[in-house]
Amino acid sequence: MVGKTTYSSVPTAADLENNSNQKKYTVNRKPEGLVIPKSLCALMAIGALLLAVLVGLLVFFLVPRCSEAILPQASDSRQSGDFRVSDDGLPLYNTPSTIPDGELSKVYSTARTLPDIDERLPRSIEPTHYRIQIKPYLNNLTFHGSIVMTLNIKDETDEIIFNVKNIEIDKPSLKIKSAKSDKPLQIASQDYLQGERYKIVLDESMSKNIMYTLELMYVGHLNNHLQGFYRSSYDENSDGFEKYLASTQFSPTDARRAFPCFDEPSFKANFTLIIGRFSNMTSLANMPLEKSDQDENYKDMFWDYYKTTPKMSTYLVAFVVSDLQGYGSSDKLIKIWSRRSLSIQARYAAELAPKVLHFFEDYFNISFPLPKIDIVAIPDFGYNAMENWGLITFRESALLYNTNEPDVDSRRTIATILSHELGHQWFGNLVTPKWWNDLWLKEGFSSYVQYLGTDFAEPSWRIKDEFMFSETDRAFAIDGFESSRPISFEVKNSRQIKQTFDELSYAKGAAIVRMMNHFLGEETFKTGLISYLKKHQFGNADRDDLFETLNEEAHKKGSLDSSLNVKTIMDSWTKQPGFPVVTAIRDVANKKLILSQKRFLFTTRPLDNSTWWVPISIVTDVNPDFDNTRPTVWLKNEPMVTVNLNMSSWYLINIHQTGYFIVNYDEANWKSLTENIMLLPPLIRAQLISDSMDLARANLLDYDIPLKLVQLMALRDKDIMFVPTHVAFKKLEYLSDMLSSTPSFGLFETFHSTIFKETYTLVNSNRDYYSDNYLGQRIRKTVMKWACRKSDSECAITSHRLFRQWMEHKTIIPPNIRDVVYCTAIRQGNEAEWQFAFNRYLNTTSVTEKNVLLDALGCTTRKWLLSRYLGHLVRNDSSIRIQDASRVFKSVCDNNIANTMAFDFLRTHWNELLSHYGEGFNIISKMVKSLPRFMNTEYQLSELIRFRNEIRNNISTASQAFDSTIEKVRGNVEWIKKNYHSVENWLTVHQEHFHL
Repeated sequence: MVGKTTYSSVPTAADLENNSNQKKYTVNRKPEGLVIPKSLCALMAIGALLLAVLVGLLVFFLVPRCSEAILPQASDSRQSGDFRVSDDGLPLYNTPSTIPDGELSKVYSTARTLPDIDERLPRSIEPTHYRIQIKPYLNNLTFHGSIVMTLNIKDETDEIIFNVKNIEIDKPSLKIKSAKSDKPLQIASQDYLQGERYKIVLDESMSKNIMYTLELMYVGHLNNHLQGFYRSSYDENSDGFEKYLASTQFSPTDARRAFPCFDEPSFKANFTLIIGRFSNMTSLANMPLEKSDQDENYKDMFWDYYKTTPKMSTYLVAFVVSDLQGYGSSDKLIKIWSRRSLSIQARYAAELAPKVLHFFEDYFNISFPLPKIDIVAIPDFGYNAMENWGLITFRESALLYNTNEPDVDSRRTIATILSHELGHQWFGNLVTPKWWNDLWLKEGFSSYVQYLGTDFAEPSWRIKDEFMFSETDRAFAIDGFESSRPISFEVKNSRQIKQTFDELSYAKGAAIVRMMNHFLGEETFKTGLISYLKKHQFGNADRDDLFETLNEEAHKKGSLDSSLNVKTIMDSWTKQPGFPVVTAIRDVANKKLILSQKRFLFTTRPLDNSTWWVPISIVTDVNPDFDNTRPTVWLKNEPMVTVNLNMSSWYLINIHQTGYFIVNYDEANWKSLTENIMLLPPLIRAQLISDSMDLARANLLDYDIPLKLVQLMALRDKDIMFVPTHVAFKKLEYLSDMLSSTPSFGLFETFHSTIFKETYTLVNSNRDYYSDNYLGQRIRKTVMKWACRKSDSECAITSHRLFRQWMEHKTIIPPNIRDVVYCTAIRQGNEAEWQFAFNRYLNTTSVTEKNVLLDALGCTTRKWLLSRYLGHLVRNDSSIRIQDASRVFKSVCDNNIANTMAFDFLRTHWNELLSHYGEGFNIISKMVKSLPRFMNTEYQLSELIRFRNEIRNNISTASQAFDSTIEKVRGNVEWIKKNYHSVENWLTVHQEHFHL
C-alpha cells in the first residue's frame, strides 16, 4: 500500500482559504515588504539560465564520461573497450573498471521494486541452459560477466523479459539467434523495466518450439549487503591486514544481481559456470571442477571451468572465490571450507554431515544426486546457512565449533542447521516449490526433518522432545495475533517474497508437517513423501501435488478414512491464518465429551468464524496410553462435535501437542490434571503449562490454574526434567516482562525464587552432573539465567567474581555458562567490564564467543554505554558485521531499562539503517520485532503507531513486522488492563503458601 506523503511546509487548501494566523505562505499574500521589479526578475532569470549552460559545458568537457568506458560500442572486430571474445565465441572482459555511481543509479532507479508491482515473468519462454562466465575484482568492488542463455519458445512472441538488478548490461553486445540460423535477429528496443526486469523487443517474432540463444555482456557491483554476488572480508592473523573473498547469496530473488536470468523457481535449467580468479585463490561452484586455464592476457589470472549442473532453480546457483582451506570428512563426497586459522573448528561438522546425509538418503530412499558437497563457512553471511545444491554456505557461527571450549547451545545450533540444510537437498533442491507462495513446502519440511537428522546423529539429546517449544510454540507466538497470515498466500514481487521468510513459513510449516505425520501414521507419511519426491524430482511441485500423493498413499494403506481427503484437511491449515483453541466440556451424566473450536487470539478482536479440520487424539486415566497419537475423532471443519468418553479422574486431548492447536478444559478437569501433574509424562506437563499460560494470557482461563500447575511441578520435580522446566521458565518470562515496572514485580520474583529454590540448589550443588551431558547442560543454563537475576543472589555474586578473575588473571570461564556469567557481570559492573568484553569481542577468534559477547554487551545498566553500543550500528566501521546487527539491537531491547532507548534509536536512524543494511535477510524487520517485549502502555502503543505512519512511504520490507509488533504491544496493553490486578491479587493472597 502506497501511503500519503505529508509535507509540513506546504499549505493545504484549507490553510490557503483561511489564513487567519498570517502564516508565511508563498501564495494568497498581500504584497508587502521587499518587492522585486519585473525587469530585475527577468535579468535574474537570464543569469540563472546562462549559469546552468556554463555548468553543463564544464561537466561535459571536464568530467570523464565513464558510461562510454563501461558500455562501449560494438565493432566489426568483435572487441569493444573492456570486452573481448574468447576463441569459442564467449564474450569476456580484459581489464577491470569501476562502475560510476551515476551510471549505476540509473539502473537502480529503473529496477527499483514498488510494493504493488507484479514481477512475474511471462510463461511464453523458458530457459533450458545458462553458460555464465564471471570474474570478480575484489579491490574495486566490481565483477564482469557474460552469459549465453538457451531459450525454448513455448508460444510465438517478439518479446523477451527476464530479471536483472543492479547490473549494467552492455546493450551493443546483445545478440539473439535461432538454432536454425547464424544470423542474429534484429533488435527493435531494449531497456530496464520497473520490478527488476529487462525487456527486449525484436523486429520479428520467435517461432514456437524453436530453440534460440541470447548472449550479452554486463558489469555488476560486489555489494556489502550480503546479497547477490558480494564481497566479504576477514583478518586471518589478527594483524590488521584484511583479506577479501567473494561469495553468493541468491535466495530468494538475488541471482538477478549476479547475472541476467529468469529468476523464478519454476524456471529450472542447467548451468555451466566459468569463474575467473587470481592465482593465489581458489573457486568453488555447485559442481566439481573440470579444468583450469590460465588467462591468455593476464598470467596471474585463471579461468575455472565447472561441470554442468542438473536442472535447478536460479536461487540455488552458487560460487565462491577465496583462499579458504578445505577440511576433509569421513565421506569423500563432503568437504568443509573455512579460513585457515579456524579450520580445526570444522571437525564437528565434518563428522556430523556424512551421518545426516546418509540418514536422509535412507529415509527418502533417494541417493544424493550430485557428485560432491562443499560446505563453506563465510565470514559475512546474512542467513544462518543457504542450501545451494552441492555448495552449501554457512555463517561461521552456524558451522564452526571449538571442541576445546564445548558449548551445548553452539553444538545444538550447528547440528540442527546442518541437518536443516541437508534436508533441503531433497525438499527444495531436488523438488522445488513452483512459486514462493508455497515457501513452507521446503522450509517447513526442512525445519521438521532437521529433528530427524539430528536425532539420528545425536540420539542422547532426545531433541525431538524439544519440537514443541522450539517450533510449535514459536509459531503460536506469531500466529496467535490477528495480523498473522496464511502460510500459503499470493506474493508477486521481491519485497513481498522476502517477508515470507518468517516464523510462519519455518515453524508453523514444520508444525503442520508433524501433524500430518501423526494423523497419517509414520509409515504412510514416509512412503508418501518418497513417492512425491520421486514423481517430481528435478522439477517443481506445489502443495496440491504433495497432498494428492499423500492422499493416494493414505487410502491405499487404509490409514485415512475414505471419506477424508488430505487436501481438504490441509487447506484449512495452509490457506487461512491462525489456529484453533479446542474447548472440551465433559457431560458427566451421559459420559460424553463436547468439543468445540474457535480461532485463538491473544487479543480481544471481532468474532472470527474460522474453523479447521482438527485431528483429536484423546487419552484418559482409564487407559493412559500416551504413545498413540492417531486421531480418535475429527472436528470436520465444524464448530462442535460430541464423542463418547470413558474416564474416572481426568482426560487429555492432543497428545504431546501433535496437532497444531491448544486445548481448554472444563474447570473440573483442569483441577484434576493439576493435582495429577507429576503422574503425567514430562512432555504432557510441558504441554499443560504452555496451553494454560497462553489461555490465561488471552483471558480465556484464570491465572490460578497455570500458576498452580507451575508451582506444583516446581516443588515436586526432584529430577528436574528439562522440557517442562524450560517451558515453565519461558512462559513465566512473559509475566515477568509485564510486571517488571509494576509494584507487584517483587512478589513475582519471590514466587519464582521460592518455588524453584530446590531446583537452584540442586543445579548449583551438582555442577559436574549438570556440565557433563547435553540435557544436564541445558538444564543448568536455563536455571542459572533466572537464578542470577537478583543482584544479591549467590549466582550473581559468583558470576561477577568469575568475570573479574577472567579480567585480572585470565581465568577460564566454563563455556557453557559464559552467556549467563558475561551478562550478569556486565549488568552489575561498570565501564571496565563492558569495555573489557567489547575488546574481547573485537579480538577473539572464536565465532561462538563473539555471539555470546554481543548478547552480553546489551545487558549493561549504563545507558550511555548502551547508546555507544547502538551507535556502532550506523558507523562506517567494521566492528559489528552486518549479519550481527539485529542481534546487537535485540540485546538492547531485551534489557528492560533500555527498551525506550532502542525505539528512539530506530526512529532517529531509520533511513540510515535502511541504507546501510538494505532489504535482505529481514534485518530491519528483526529489529522492529525486537521492540515489544517491555512495551505495555497506551503511550508506547500510540508512539509506535505514529512512527509506523510517518515512515509508511519508506517502510521497506518491514510492513508485516510493524503490523505484528503493533498488535503485540496492543496485546500487552490489553493484558495490563484485564489481567494485572488478578495476577497481583493471586500473588498477594498466596504469598504465605508459595512453598507448599
